[in-house]
Amino acid sequence: MSLPPRVFYSLTETSARWGCAAADLAGWAAADHLTLVTSIASVICGKQPLAGIVVVSAADMMRMFRRHGPSDEECRIYRIRPQGSAEWQYITEPADGVVIKITDLMLLAEEVQKFEDDRDLLRRPAGSAGSAPRYDWEGMTIMLFRRVNEQGVPATQAELIAEVQDWFAQNSPNGEIPEESTTRKKVAPIWRALRERE
Repeated sequence: MSLPPRVFYSLTETSARWGCAAADLAGWAAADHLTLVTSIASVICGKQPLAGIVVVSAADMMRMFRRHGPSDEECRIYRIRPQGSAEWQYITEPADGVVIKITDLMLLAEEVQKFEDDRDLLRRPAGSAGSAPRYDWEGMTIMLFRRVNEQGVPATQAELIAEVQDWFAQNSPNGEIPEESTTRKKVAPIWRALRERE
């Protein structure tokens, strides 16, 4: 039995997948090309309680996506939109809104795939001589760089290998992932270099 399709992509995953900055994703969301969603605990909007997966406005969070100078690590939002609704609901309780971090934000997988299809973003083999590599090791390296930059070095090499295997499972166009032993050979030098700096 196969797994159901992906439902969400994080901004980090999508940035690595498309080779763009998170600020680009926020800009496209602000221009209504993409929809940012997040999960929230129960809040009150007027008299109506809302919780779960809701749409959030990229325009309300642009301070987390500055291109020049440091970006804020979090911001407060004061309005949300239930999925399937066109009406924004203003949060009345808690009165100071909801704190959102960039790692809380997601894109709907269906929308990511449509965006790729509409703009012909699917990966293609390079036009050079010889066959294309079987696995996207370059994409994996970009993912590792972003992971370490944003979350630090995992506690164990096994954890790092598991994250790499999971990345391949989520990003492989044909569902193929490298053998764990192959991944270990690729990841081990990176792991050693990261540990030497601690």
